[in-house]
Amino acid sequence: MNQSIPTTKTQKGRDRLIDAAIAETVEVGYEAVSVEGIIGRSGSSRAAFDAHFVDKKAVVEAAYQGRFERYLGALLRACKTQSDWPLRVKVGIGVTLDMAAASPLDARFLAVESMNVSDHFLQQVLDSRDRLARLLIGGRTETPQGAELPGITESLLVAGVAGVISAQLRAGESKHLPSVAPQLVELILTPYLGREKATEVARRPRPRVDDQSTGAGG
Repeated sequence: MNQSIPTTKTQKGRDRLIDAAIAETVEVGYEAVSVEGIIGRSGSSRAAFDAHFVDKKAVVEAAYQGRFERYLGALLRACKTQSDWPLRVKVGIGVTLDMAAASPLDARFLAVESMNVSDHFLQQVLDSRDRLARLLIGGRTETPQGAELPGITESLLVAGVAGVISAQLRAGESKHLPSVAPQLVELILTPYLGREKATEVARRPRPRVDDQSTGAGG
């Protein structure tokens, strides 16, 4: 049992460094981030930092991977609560906006600051967005014209949603993000369902998804 104590402390120390790296990146921009700044904000030591990461790039990459996987897991759990594809989109958008509103620092890190780290890191961000785009491909079976949609349709839709979220975060309006859910649902559904049906689904009350399922509680 004693062996579990250092493991828990080590994980908590790593988590503090990651939290600090996110805060530093959002506050000063990646170029101005320093290992010393991360250490100071986290209340850790250089030895603790070196035990987990080789440089600032490594900790920022770990932060991005961890936060994105956390978001994706919540998104998938929420979507699995619905059997119909349009409603999976609706709850997925709702959870995305709720999480961004609840954790604007993480959301800004993922949606805004991560785009400015490096060309290599940008590719990682784009790969993550491709994973989200692939979740929309099921919409092509909702319409006889699905096969005729341009191949970049899903990527453009994800980019559009990311752009709206980024703009709200930059403007300091994260708390208002959930209010744009109907517009974003309509945006995504229209290519697959047509404007009238997409609008009808967008205006429906959002199906309830409990916090335990999404991991978005608290």
